[in-house]
Amino acid sequence: MTLQPTLRVEHETQRSGAACVGVYNLDADLVEFLVERQGTARQLQSVLRVNVIDAAMRGGDELPDVAGRYQLLKAGVRFVPRFPFEPGVRYRASFDPRPLGRVGYADVLTLEFSLPNPIGIDPASVTGVFPSADVLPENLLRFYVCFSSPMRRGGAEAQIRLVGPDGRPAHDVLYRPALELWDRNMRCLTVLLDPGRLKRWVGPNRELGPPLRLGQRYALAIGSAMVDSSGRPLRQNFCKPFVVAQAVREPVALADWTLLSPAAQSYQPLEMVFPRPLDWALLRRAIMVVGDDGLPVAGRVAIEKGERRWTFTPDSPWTATRPAIRVAPYLEDVCGNNLFEAFDGPLRAHRELTVERTNHRIRFELTRAANSA
Repeated sequence: MTLQPTLRVEHETQRSGAACVGVYNLDADLVEFLVERQGTARQLQSVLRVNVIDAAMRGGDELPDVAGRYQLLKAGVRFVPRFPFEPGVRYRASFDPRPLGRVGYADVLTLEFSLPNPIGIDPASVTGVFPSADVLPENLLRFYVCFSSPMRRGGAEAQIRLVGPDGRPAHDVLYRPALELWDRNMRCLTVLLDPGRLKRWVGPNRELGPPLRLGQRYALAIGSAMVDSSGRPLRQNFCKPFVVAQAVREPVALADWTLLSPAAQSYQPLEMVFPRPLDWALLRRAIMVVGDDGLPVAGRVAIEKGERRWTFTPDSPWTATRPAIRVAPYLEDVCGNNLFEAFDGPLRAHRELTVERTNHRIRFELTRAANSA
């Protein structure tokens, strides 16, 4: 008996149970055909599509495609969304083999589905806004707004405002991208200040000036009407006040860092202290401790309030004879200045564009254990 192709929603174990959509029970010759053609994303998208269902839209062709990637299986094709499907939102998946031009494949399959809302979970709340300091530089580039649970796209522009010294929302200060800048888990949103107003050498800065004014008080306000992935509003409003300090327009200098080495054969943390705040998110992934073999040392990273102190506690006692700290070239401070140049450095006619930007390595020595002779 020949099995008929079917559409269904399943959970991909490689992504901690994230929901995905697949068409299964395809004949081996069709799958082989796709493999031989190396099934490009565009070709697979013409066969298997997932759309958001909007009651205000009439025709299926008008529905926006959900972004994602495709996997060729032994007897099917799987669609994995770029961002997790949101509970309570209705989707339509369709399998249309006609664009492949294969004889015997003419039936179009459709499946409408919606993930259930979680039960018994408290409403989401803002757990932190970074940079966490109360005094921030005039040319601050970005905020990170972190939430206690996954959020829903589309509410940031209406619910996140920068309140000016007069207590009113400051206009044309925050950059509003077409696609909100969420992390993969939909729990951290990047909010940018307008880069055009930060760079002193471009039109918006010359016309409107910098987005923040030295010595003034501002607040990043997050409204409670922003909703989580299940459609529920935040537990309460959140406000992060700060005062504007002098702008920082210098590259990040590793030579200015203070390093506090741990003792050998101990679980003591390795500590680094920075002269100015560094980017909260980049600190978590741009700095790594490596052992004698050059491989990462397992352990836990902690960043203290103010983002000026970074600590690493190993899972096992320190044993390496020549440990090192590896710093990625994309590390930035809170103003977007990196290891090579300032974010808004002056334009130079013969600016070097081919500089090899490799990892920096900081060697350190373990101190002698307290009980050693």
